[in-house]
This record gives sequence, C-alpha cells and structure tokens, in this order.
Amino acid sequence: MGDFPIDLDTSTDAERQAAEIRVRAKRKAGELLAEIQKAKGTRGNIQQVLSSGNLTEPPEDTTQTLADLGISKHQFSGVITSVESFIRRFCILPDAAYFPLATWAAATHLPDAFDAFPYIALLSPAKRCGKTRVLEVLELLTSKAWRGTSATSAALFRMMEDVPTLLLDEVEALGNSKPSEGTQAVLAVLNAGHRKGATIPRCVPPDFAVRNFPVYGPKAFAAIGTLPDTLADRCIHVTMQRKTPSQTVDRFLQGRAKADAEPIRESLVEWAETCQESVRRVYEKMADLKFLSDRDADLWMPLFAVCTVAAPERLGELQQCAVALSGAKAAGDVEDSLPLKLLADVQKVWPTGADRMTTATLLQRLKEIAESPWAAHDLNANRLSAMLRPFGIASRQIRTENENVKGYMRAGMSEAFSRYLPQNGALPETSETTRVNIGESGDS
Repeated sequence: MGDFPIDLDTSTDAERQAAEIRVRAKRKAGELLAEIQKAKGTRGNIQQVLSSGNLTEPPEDTTQTLADLGISKHQFSGVITSVESFIRRFCILPDAAYFPLATWAAATHLPDAFDAFPYIALLSPAKRCGKTRVLEVLELLTSKAWRGTSATSAALFRMMEDVPTLLLDEVEALGNSKPSEGTQAVLAVLNAGHRKGATIPRCVPPDFAVRNFPVYGPKAFAAIGTLPDTLADRCIHVTMQRKTPSQTVDRFLQGRAKADAEPIRESLVEWAETCQESVRRVYEKMADLKFLSDRDADLWMPLFAVCTVAAPERLGELQQCAVALSGAKAAGDVEDSLPLKLLADVQKVWPTGADRMTTATLLQRLKEIAESPWAAHDLNANRLSAMLRPFGIASRQIRTENENVKGYMRAGMSEAFSRYLPQNGALPETSETTRVNIGESGDS
C-alpha cells in the first residue's frame, strides 16, 4: 500500500466504493503531495535523482521540481494508489510486485511515450497459483485489453495494429524444446513487439503485396515454469505461489469487479491524456538506472517515468521493488543456464587473492559444492574448458611451486565475471530473495 491507501475491502456498497475511489483519485496534486511531504519528511529533488539514477530518497519540493521539468499540476495523484488497491483486493502477489504492476497498468495507456515497453511474466511452479486472476484484473484496468490463449501469429500481428494490451495465458506452450513453425512465428511477433517501431512483413491478398504490420505494444504472459529465453529477457518477472490458508482475497465476480474498476480505469485514461507529454519528457531526460543491468534498466525506465509524474513520493519504493524483482530474475537466469551456473560457481570457489588455480584443483572444488550438478555431470578438464570457452576463458600452462601444469588465471576470468554475473559477480541470495520478496498468490 502507499501513504494514502484506499481500502476497497471494507465497503459493501459497490457504487459508494467506486465514487469514493474516483473522488480520491482526482484530488488536487498540491494538496496530496503536501500531505505526503509532511507525513514522510521527504528529501531530495526529482531533477537530481533523475540525473543521478539514484532514487533511494524521495523528492522534496515535488510541486516545484515537477514544474522545473515542465510538468503541469494535475488532479490525478492518487490514481496509481487506486490501481494498486484494486489489484490487492483480488490478487496475492510478491510484496515487491503490487506497485510495479499498478504502474505498468497505468503505462499501458501511453505506450507511445516510450522507446520500449516492458512485458510482464507471471510465472509459477504449478497450476492454481493465481496467474489467470491477475490477468483478469489487469484486463479491467489496462488500455484496449485482450485476454486469451493460443493466438496465432496471423491473429497477433493483425490485432497489434491498434496497440492493445495483450494478456496471454498458458504461454508455457511456447517453450517446447522442438517448437513448431507456428510457435516460432508467434515468438517472432512477441519478441519483436518489445520495441516501438517494430514491424513484421507479411504478404497480403489479393495481390500478395508485402505489408509491414506494427507489433509494438504492452503484453503480459502467464505460464507454468519458464518462458523461452528470448521472451523472458524482455519481461519483468513475477514469481507466484499458491496462497496459504491464512491469505484471503475478495471473491472475483466479473460483473461487480468490472463496475468497481470502471471509475479507476476512467481516471487512468484521463491521467494518460493529460500527462502523456510530461511522462515522455521525463522518460527522455532520465539517466541510466545504475542499480539495474542494462536490459533491466531498459525495461524499468517507463515505469520510473510514470512514477515520477503520477507518484513521485514513491520513487524510492519503486527502486526497491525493481531491485528485488530483477535480482530474483537474474538468479533464475543463472540457475537455468548450466554454463552461467558453472561460471558463477568458478567465482564462488576461487580463493580470495589467488591469481591462478590448476585445472585439477578447480574441478575438485567445483565437485565439492553442496547440491552442485558437477559431480553428477561428470565434469572433466575437457568439458570444463569447452563450457568456459564461449565466455572467452581458456586454460593455459601455469607454474606452481612444484610443477608446470594446465590451469586458469584469475585475470582471464575477471572480465567474464563482470560481464555475465549480476551485482559485480556476486549472485543474489536466491533463498533469501524468495523468502523475503516472493510472496504467495491467490487462486486463479
């Protein structure tokens, strides 16, 4: 929740509840920001945090600094909080996912403000983890939403001309180890649609002239397991679990939920129409998000631009969410790739301060790692060399105290560590990340 929550759970009168949300969503920006500033004692400056890429401290003089950026005062400062509260009403997500998902829903109403649009990946280890429910809720909030399954490539590229928000369920089917020609065509459309201006060429009857179909636009996917690597790389990942008996959400009834969501969605539309140019200017002025990798920064920049305009007092909170979700994604990337896991484990077992290690010693240390795959993988000197070679790492003759043998130099490893391992080579604590940041979700 934010500093100005709207409790959707306590009201039993849908019409009164919707009216209350609408009134709150349209409060004057100056009044709400003054209230937040007084309550939180905010510090910093929007212009400074945008240029520095460090968003851990919320901005101080929000009204003035927004004006410095050319952003007009408006009446929609509570709109993101309204969206977040509505999502919380029906969905149980990781704590770090609610606010980003609400910001993403707002961003779908102004996709042309950005060079690229992040996809959302709702992933779970099994069915009944609440993924479909999240898509149903997003359908009521996002721009020109289309929710469904099994769309063909021909349907997709024709649908994307109007830049809808695609909410695709059961996308695990795209991860088949031997994808069909149709699956490959769907993946090509989805992969290309991440960046503005992307098109797919197709021959159009009756004369079969080549026509370029635009495929850019917001997309969210629900899948059991993982997505194909190329698609997963374009996504903000939200890992979901089944809810516990102690976790409760409102019963989702389509008609009632739609009526309750309508005023929130209308506020989002009004906000987007009023603030699109402001969001675009913030996006263009934003420095690199230094706390994220290049790809993840590319994904998160639209959400930070929206947050700067719609909820600037929550920039620090969004940074914490981005770090948590991106860290879990990076850890998953390493675990899912055997060569990357090997590289991470090599760094893990390398003695502090040592400039070289023999191949025999490195193999022994790797196989001693608890629950590592290397003993069962029957890793030997040749396989080790073959798996490290794509990273630009090669064995060589090295001199030890007693002999001249094959081994590796730390200097030859350092560049690969910095290129491929997250957080300057140190893997995120995956178990702690899971316990602290990855919550459990409601039923779908």
